[in-house]
Amino acid sequence: MAEFIRDVLVDGLRKRAEDDTDPDESPEAGEKELFTSWALFILIMLLITALFTSYILQQRKVQAVHETVISIFAGMVVGLIIRLSPGTLIQSSVSFDYQFFFNLLLPPIILASGYELHQANFFRNIGTILTFAFAGTFISALVLGLILYLWSLIPLDGLSISFVEAFSVGATLSATDPVTILAIFNVYKVEPKLYTVIFGESILNDAIAIVLFETAQRYRPGRAAGSLTLISLFEAVAW
Repeated sequence: MAEFIRDVLVDGLRKRAEDDTDPDESPEAGEKELFTSWALFILIMLLITALFTSYILQQRKVQAVHETVISIFAGMVVGLIIRLSPGTLIQSSVSFDYQFFFNLLLPPIILASGYELHQANFFRNIGTILTFAFAGTFISALVLGLILYLWSLIPLDGLSISFVEAFSVGATLSATDPVTILAIFNVYKVEPKLYTVIFGESILNDAIAIVLFETAQRYRPGRAAGSLTLISLFEAVAW
């Protein structure tokens, strides 16, 4: 009788434990959480390395190599190691999300750049800055897109892309960020007008490139927006 009661209690406790098991505590969820933690750790270590490298270079007054160059190469090495690793969860955790960058990371960067800008020099050269930002970015995106599209028509490497896709790549590459150049300008104390023009154009070209990229994405094959034309691109930049 005692053994029967014990078996009933053991079975009841086992069934209750099975019912209370959280489905999120599966081995797949635990593995995903582990790789997400590793991805966050890698990003934090890269940030600490960049800050430490910047501090060392400033203390030793090293001008031959800028800290942005070291940060870029460190990111390339770590990215190559992750890309060659067999795990796919950590690759998806550290993969680039352009929506996250455009909506969360880029606005604070542009806001901080605007606060650091010398307003008098900026508005004194506003015509030149807007010309380079609007016309320069548009021409750069269009030329790069045309070169890539014409190259895809040559049957050499099997590359086959549409003009919309080529223009999207051109819009992405046209938004230059002259961080290293501006740092060199600060070191050698160049003319303030030149610094203001390049710095002001670098602030505005990000927004122009984003508008051009998003406009091109509306005209991808399969979308109902029609065909991409120069008029639609001008309307996107103007409005």
